[in-house]
Amino acid sequence: MWTLVDNQNNPVKPGATVTSFRGESVTLKGGQPPHKAGSTGRVITTAGEFFPSVYDLKWVSTTDEA
Repeated sequence: MWTLVDNQNNPVKPGATVTSFRGESVTLKGGQPPHKAGSTGRVITTAGEFFPSVYDLKWVSTTDEA
């Protein structure tokens, strides 16, 4: 399982307002977590589909290893 988080590791959910490195604020609509090692996944906003780093976000694995 994957969770999208901000630069302080706070979860970010669809409907949240996120700001790009260009200072543009948009609404997060969803995303696609990484599908293989080395991938960063994507986020979907009202402005289109982008790498998470455009909005200072990242996908983190939340899978329990117990």
